[in-house]
Amino acid sequence: MAETIHSGSFSCSIEEKLKMAKNKFITRGNDTTMATIVCGIVFCIFSFIYLYFYQDDLLAMEQHILSDGLTKYNRLVGALIITLLAWLLQYGIDIATRRSVKFPALNYFPSALLIAILTDISPDIDHGCHSLKWLWLAPLTLTAWGIGSYASACMLANNTEHDRKSPFRIIGENLIIMFFIMIFVGVTANTDRRFHKRMKIEDLIAEGHYDKALEEKTERKDADSTTTMLRAYALSKKDMLGEKLFEYPVCGSSEALLPNGTSVRCMLCNEADIYRHVARPLKQRKKPMDYLLWMRKHGYAKRPLEDYLLCGYLLDRQIDLFAKEIAKDDSLGHKKLPKHYREALVLYNHLRSNPIVTYHNDVMEADYLDMQTIIKSNPNATKRKALVEDAYGNTYWYYYFYGNK
Repeated sequence: MAETIHSGSFSCSIEEKLKMAKNKFITRGNDTTMATIVCGIVFCIFSFIYLYFYQDDLLAMEQHILSDGLTKYNRLVGALIITLLAWLLQYGIDIATRRSVKFPALNYFPSALLIAILTDISPDIDHGCHSLKWLWLAPLTLTAWGIGSYASACMLANNTEHDRKSPFRIIGENLIIMFFIMIFVGVTANTDRRFHKRMKIEDLIAEGHYDKALEEKTERKDADSTTTMLRAYALSKKDMLGEKLFEYPVCGSSEALLPNGTSVRCMLCNEADIYRHVARPLKQRKKPMDYLLWMRKHGYAKRPLEDYLLCGYLLDRQIDLFAKEIAKDDSLGHKKLPKHYREALVLYNHLRSNPIVTYHNDVMEADYLDMQTIIKSNPNATKRKALVEDAYGNTYWYYYFYGNK
């Protein structure tokens, strides 16, 4: 009798184990249908907005460089295709796992990882540099996702009727997971504000939208030499270089006027076109001021070159050389001079007791004296600079005394 009972117990145990193994992972029920639909909508909206409005300029630059300029990125088509591929990746994972993961939002992580890798674009990608963090971060996060998905599948398999939740609670739990997935994309992809702004400006210039490029504003702390070069080119195309250059944050002195292929370089625009706008390209690199003087000396100068040369002297704070250039051109009446040239001459006449160019402008004279009053009446250097920037931050005077320092 004992042996019979033992045999029956052993047989029952085997059957239970087989049944448990068979039902180790089960398919999600209809109670997650709404959560699956909501997650799909949220992910597609996030992906499209993120790619279309935020990363489009970087993706355009990436495709331009990787294709060596042979193909052009279309922001609408690109955002739609990447979003579709990311959704299909999630759908494939869901099918492959037989919908056994309790939280459908988890299956969007590989898709989010793909988007993050695509948009983590190095500012030095044109020099062959790529982000290497994904060599360890991708395997690490995928392993963590695999463990989380396995745990979620186990939770679903162990669910009982008593554990069933309302569809609204299930949607809420999955939206929380989606939120952290979106945060992951934002944290790991390229979110360099300065780089994004620079590429936005360059993309607009490459398309010939100079006015829109000049409407893109940047903080002084975000200024860099490449952005200065791009703005100088756009202003010159609009014949406003001497009128508005110092209304923008300027960085890099005269070295930032033209591309040098290293610290000042283009990623979307053709650098040769910028040189052709001023004079003509040179195979051998020269410093911008040396290039401008050489081109003028050898008769290759075009009309914009003179503005580039004058602004170069102003950027280097060489107002004596600037005044000397102005004095050479007898055809230039002082009233026709661009704003920054007039400001520079007012400053020059105040700094030099024997100026080679005499210039007077009642309005600018009053403004300059007011700025000097602000400087002299505020002993605190930080406060003094802030007050001058607030009142005269868009003038050459501010750049001469405080800019790029």
